[in-house]
Amino acid sequence: MQGVLKQKLAVRGLKTKVRANKAGCLDQCEHGPNMVVYPEAVWYGKVNVADLDEIIESHIIGGKPVERLVLPDECLNTASCVHRKPK
Repeated sequence: MQGVLKQKLAVRGLKTKVRANKAGCLDQCEHGPNMVVYPEAVWYGKVNVADLDEIIESHIIGGKPVERLVLPDECLNTASCVHRKPK
């Protein structure tokens, strides 16, 4: 998915303004594939290739996060997330 994201950013002339890095699950594997947009630190979960255009247009260009994909704060880096399977 990273390669597709980089292509989509380049097509929009954003390659020199936006950096796309590959990472693991960012300790949020139960929400993956994940994506974080900085400097706002907006976490997205269950992202697929079909979501990339919306994230680029709405958030990266327009400044408005895609709410349907945003991971709630209570699910980030916590053992009590409703999505986390008990061990």
